[in-house]
Amino acid sequence: MNLKVKVFLIGLQLISTVLFSQKNKDYKTLFESLNFESAYPFQERKALVCINDYYQYMDNKGSLLPFKFKRTSRLPLQFNFDRAEVYTRSGKSGFINGSGKLVIDTLYQNVGEFGDSLAFAVRKGFYGFMDLQGKEVLPIDKRYRVTFPFYKGLSVVSDGQKYGAINKKGIVAIALDFDEIETFHEGFAAARKTKDGLWGVIDVTGKFVIEPKYKILSRVSEGLIGFYDEKSDKWGFLNLHGSVVIQPKYANSGDFHEGLAYVENDQSQIGYIDNTGKQIIDFKFYEAWDFSEGLAVATVEKEENGSQRHLSGYIDKKGNWIFKPAFSEANRFSDGKALVLEMYNNHLRWKFISKP
Repeated sequence: MNLKVKVFLIGLQLISTVLFSQKNKDYKTLFESLNFESAYPFQERKALVCINDYYQYMDNKGSLLPFKFKRTSRLPLQFNFDRAEVYTRSGKSGFINGSGKLVIDTLYQNVGEFGDSLAFAVRKGFYGFMDLQGKEVLPIDKRYRVTFPFYKGLSVVSDGQKYGAINKKGIVAIALDFDEIETFHEGFAAARKTKDGLWGVIDVTGKFVIEPKYKILSRVSEGLIGFYDEKSDKWGFLNLHGSVVIQPKYANSGDFHEGLAYVENDQSQIGYIDNTGKQIIDFKFYEAWDFSEGLAVATVEKEENGSQRHLSGYIDKKGNWIFKPAFSEANRFSDGKALVLEMYNNHLRWKFISKP
């Protein structure tokens, strides 16, 4: 064989190998032997999946846990504190553990997710909270119509008219004299005193750390909280002293995650800022979401056959595509994996991917 031809062919082979490797560096597909009718992101190293119209939980190696139950229109509570909800066809709920063993029998008409190792539960003869073993430890005798999961020893509750909080003994820790209290996060919660009143931020004692003078507040995240300024019709950020640290100049904003928050400009483009307000990633996305495990879902518009299509991929904290936009839907990374919806043989299918 001519030496030049041989060198040329070797070169082609090397180029082909490099291109193939680069293509496969985009992402690694997981659990391809399983065909999901629907699926949900990993939480505590387990994911809820639906196969043949039955729900089942899958571990992070792709093994299905032994307990499965008929799917209904109601989505069960997924793993938290090593407990996940399962239910019977008649709608009675119980909980399995991370091995798929039923550890709390399917006796309950209603359950809430576990928080601080307690979960709200209702069955004939009981209305209150149970522990991780299913022991009914805190009856509250239908005093409250709304109960939130416990957080740092407190559950936000409502009697149907006012909101407050109880401790794990059922004693009122924050008086029920708020019109509304959102869930606590990082030790703080948005709250307001009256139905038509303004929002502020309270601590776990019920004391306002940010005075109620805002029409809309987001939740506290990484020490900052988004606020809506009526005068400018824009969003900015406060610190927990109530001082404005990022001026209101955004049409919309998200919470801070891993040091960055997505923000929207007046042209409906999404970018990212850091906690000083510095623009880190330019406004260039149709949609974008919170960072998780160093990556964020971002969506762009692409024209195909004369129509606009929205495709999602994953960016790093510099705004570079790590996985190029190729998915109809994409979810955040958790436990090193992400759930995406892609077109395959002219059909949409759910699949899990990981970093290469």
